[in-house]
Order: sequence, then C-alpha cells, then structure tokens
Amino acid sequence: MDGALGFLSSLLDRGLGRGQETTDTITTRPVNTYGSDGSDGSDGAKTRRRARPAAPKPTLSEEDERRSTYIENAKYLLITCVVWVHALDDFLATATIVNAESASVRRTKLDVMEPALPWIRALYLTLATFSMPLFTALAGFQSKSWLEIARGYDANASVMLARVQKSTSMLIGGWVFWQALYVAVSYSDVSPLQWWSPVGVTWFLIALWVWRNSVLLLGALRDSTIYAIVCVLAIAVGFTDTPSTKNGLAFLDWQRVCAYAIYFYAGLVLVKREHVDEILRRFMHLSRPWMRFAAGYGVLGVVFGAFMLSDVLGEPFGEVQEWLLVVSPYGVTKWYHPIIEALWRVVLYLVVALASVAFMSVVPTEEYFFTELGSRTLTAYLLHRVFLTTYTDITTKFWDDDDIDVAFQITMGVFMLPLLVSQVCLTRAVTTFCAPLVDPASRMAETMPWIFHARYDAYDTTEEEEIIDVAARDGIETPLDPTDRDVARSWRSGE
Repeated sequence: MDGALGFLSSLLDRGLGRGQETTDTITTRPVNTYGSDGSDGSDGAKTRRRARPAAPKPTLSEEDERRSTYIENAKYLLITCVVWVHALDDFLATATIVNAESASVRRTKLDVMEPALPWIRALYLTLATFSMPLFTALAGFQSKSWLEIARGYDANASVMLARVQKSTSMLIGGWVFWQALYVAVSYSDVSPLQWWSPVGVTWFLIALWVWRNSVLLLGALRDSTIYAIVCVLAIAVGFTDTPSTKNGLAFLDWQRVCAYAIYFYAGLVLVKREHVDEILRRFMHLSRPWMRFAAGYGVLGVVFGAFMLSDVLGEPFGEVQEWLLVVSPYGVTKWYHPIIEALWRVVLYLVVALASVAFMSVVPTEEYFFTELGSRTLTAYLLHRVFLTTYTDITTKFWDDDDIDVAFQITMGVFMLPLLVSQVCLTRAVTTFCAPLVDPASRMAETMPWIFHARYDAYDTTEEEEIIDVAARDGIETPLDPTDRDVARSWRSGE
C-alpha cells in the first residue's frame, strides 16, 4: 500500500510539473518603507525588490526531529481521511435520492447497493469520529507559541502584534476568498447569498481565527481552569439556538466553532510536547512493535462495529450523523431532551478521544514519502471540496441512467476518488499555485504596498527575526520545511 501511494504521489508531482528538487526556495518581496520614516510615500518612488536571505539551518535534537516527523505523518493521514469523509458524504447523499421520474431505476440500483450501504455508512461515521476533531487538535498543538505569548514567556510585544496581524490577515483574507469561491460553486444550494454563513470547509478558517485569538484572553489562566471553561462552553452551546440566515445555513457556524474548541484546546493545553516525546520513546522500546498497531486497529474496529450495530438496531443514519458532527443545537421536543442530548455529547467526546488515541497509535514514527506532504494540508483542506463538488455535479447528471455500473460507482466514489483528490491537492505544483489563494493578504502586501500605511512586516525588528517568525506560524502550513518551525520555537523561548 505504501509503495502504491508513493508511486501515485511521485507520478502526480511529475505530471503536474514539479520538475525540481523538493528543497524550499526563498521568495522575493518588495521592501516598502511607508510609515517607517515619517513620510507618506507620496513621492511615488519605485519599490525596491531584494531577495530574502535563507533561514538558518535547523539543528534539532533527536526528540524534536522524531516529534516533527510523527506530527507531519499524522497530518498527512488525517487530511486523507478528511477528504475520504467528504467524498463518502457526497456519495451517500446522492446514492439514496429517489424522485418520481426515476423511481424504478433508482429502486433497481438501491437493490444492488443495499447490502453495501450499512458498511459504507459505518466507514463514513468511523472516519468522521476522529478525522476532523484530531485535525483540529493538531492545529491546537502547533499553536502553542500563542500560549507562550499569552503567558509572557515571550515579552516582545512586537512579536505578539506581528503574529496576531499575520494570523488575522491570513485566516480572514483566506476565508473571504474561499467563501466567495464556494458560494460561486454551490450557489444554487446556498442562495440567497448570505456572506456570514460559512459554506463547506470555510468554517474552519473562521473557527481557527476565533480559537487562536481566544488564547490571548484565556492563556494567562491555569491549564485546568482553561479546559474547564472550554468544556462547559462545548456542552452549554447546545442549549442555545444559533441564528440561521435566509439560506438556511448557520451564522458563522457558531455551534461547531464552540463544540470543536474542546479539540483545539486539548492539543494546545492538555497534550504537552514532552508527552508526545515520552510516547514516541515508549513506541521505540516496545518488545513487540506490532502490538500498538493491533491495539489501535482493534479499537477502531470496535468503533466501526458500534456504528454497524446502530444501523442494525434501526437508528436513523441522519440522527447519528447530526450527533457526530455537532452542527445543530439540542432538540427541545420534551423538556428533558436537551439534558439527554447534552449527556450524549459527553459520550461523543469520550468516543472521539478513544478513537483519536487509537488512530495516533497506528501513525508511523519514521520518515516516509508522505512526511513532507504533511506540511501542505491546509491547501488540500480548502481545495479538495472543489474537485469533489465538480465530480458530484457531473455524476448526478448520469445517476438516473443505467449507463454507469453500480459497482463502478461504489469503487470510484468510495475509494478511488478520495485517494486521487487528496494526492492531487497535496502535490507541490498545486500547493505552490494555490499559495496566494491561501494567504491573499500577504500577496496583496507584496503586489500593492501603496495601500498600506506601514510595512506589512513593520513590527518585525530585524530581517532574521522576520524570517524565523514567518517560519513559526504553527498550525498554518507554510512552504518552509516543518523543522524550521521547531527552530523558531526554540528562538522565541530563548533556548
């Protein structure tokens, strides 16, 4: 399987025009002095361009290097699972639609597909249990520098201001672009246009901006106090009714932003770097290394079996899906229903924790062909929905005909499509092309410096500090090598 994925990844890189070594290049950018010398720049002088010097070569300890490799491996596997979940979601949504015009053909296809549907649903629910929650937790784990700033470990106020500025411009600027793109792609489903209702995957950009800035408010508290607040918020938000816009979508997807905060803060506060290092050391010294894989896959198999059992017992798939995704408030049919659903949410968090630990236990600790791809997951996360939506729109035009074999539909929609889309979105050619779309504010600062009062990086005191700080944007992937972020953390803490 590893060999097949490696061949597919290298083939896609060559086919999409990689054609160069995988070493990172240093980009050039304009140096604008607006506001830095007391002038307003009205003389119209041309902006000089100069190459940024290369970041210093990292010197990592064995523990840091092993941890970095492990996290990047997990991120790669998780983004593949996230794409898989969304592909299965689209497949199940279109596979079970019945209308009057195609009832007979649809019934025939459902008869053929019916034996496989419980298995596909259980696979979808199992992957959804840990993929996005754990992806969020790793974003929190890689945002620990925000906690260090909030607790005064880095007393340089300019660094704090620069990080808030860059994170805000990247996340909000990226959200504006991708929201517009997904509104255009799915306009028939989300009309009338309501800009503040996140479409598709764009909710995560807003959520990450909220979570990170909340760290600056809560970071001074003790870890136990922070997590108690977040747990109460995650449970209590279900008792509130999030306003819906005219197109039926939730305002800022606030339910999910609050409910998923518990995962972000788990990675930020609960899981320490030394905890990960200790776990990896234990993995290395296991007398029977296969035992951790057996235990991890065994637990995931139990979760899969539980969802299969729920299908056999007649639990509506839609209700289980809604419980798992926490996108809606609790039901209020009876006065006690919200209390029961709040208890079920506690059960959900326990199941997610169990499945996440099981998944992390089967993540490889050594460097593989896909380790480098783990630093490109944000682009893949934002882009993959475009491919999936396009595929769904095309296939649904033929879904009511007998031209497409049911077995081919299952093989393509359930297995081949998510694998192909995830690998395409992770190739260097695609991520390089989409880099300005992921962080449009930075590109705007480079191409149109005259709209800014001060330099975009005016709060970075030196050129070297600027490069290190850019490399240290934990939780948001950059074109730099993942180990550069570890060097930046050491620089900030004065190690």
